[in-house]
Amino acid sequence: LKDMWRIWSFAGTLAMVAGALLAGAADGSAGAPRPAHATPEPTLTARVVVPVIAVGAPRPGARARMRLRGVTDWSGSAQRLMVTGRDRDAHGRDWVRVQLPMRPNGSAGWVRADRVRLGATRVRLVVRLGSRRLEGWRGTRRLASWPAGIGRPDTPTPTGRFAIRDPVRFRPSQVGTYGRYTLTLTAHSTALRTFMGGNALVAIHGTGIGRSW
Repeated sequence: LKDMWRIWSFAGTLAMVAGALLAGAADGSAGAPRPAHATPEPTLTARVVVPVIAVGAPRPGARARMRLRGVTDWSGSAQRLMVTGRDRDAHGRDWVRVQLPMRPNGSAGWVRADRVRLGATRVRLVVRLGSRRLEGWRGTRRLASWPAGIGRPDTPTPTGRFAIRDPVRFRPSQVGTYGRYTLTLTAHSTALRTFMGGNALVAIHGTGIGRSW
């Protein structure tokens, strides 16, 4: 979740090294986004520096939610998660709440602050479902806007605020269908349980711009 992003082709093949994403906020279809989506306040991020168990409450012995490694599953990039809260326990130890890449969407867990390295990003991607547009923002400035394909009615694009987790380069045989890169998110399909042999992650990729999938 570094404060940087690249565009590999105008057709919409993006590779975001990191950043916060607001998916499906658009044009009356999921609540018109206010300028707050382009807020100047940065989104905090937490890079996992040692393997850690995310737990359900900011205290030792709380129920385990998910084991987090220092690298992502697909590309082996540094594991950075979106911070959604902070707290301090009765022993004076600091904790951060992070959004977990698990079902249901929006799941969160707490990790000790000394197990992560905090950072921040002002980069946002906003998906506008009604107009089928993907916008790139940095703080209050909209940097670009592209046509975007969205989910069909039977496989709708999930709405909510998610994070870009993993930039993955496709094999040459897949480029014609999905583009050169895909950006997996901390979101899963609400209609599909599996896709391409794995968990049905939501992702941003190139090709098929402007139509429903």
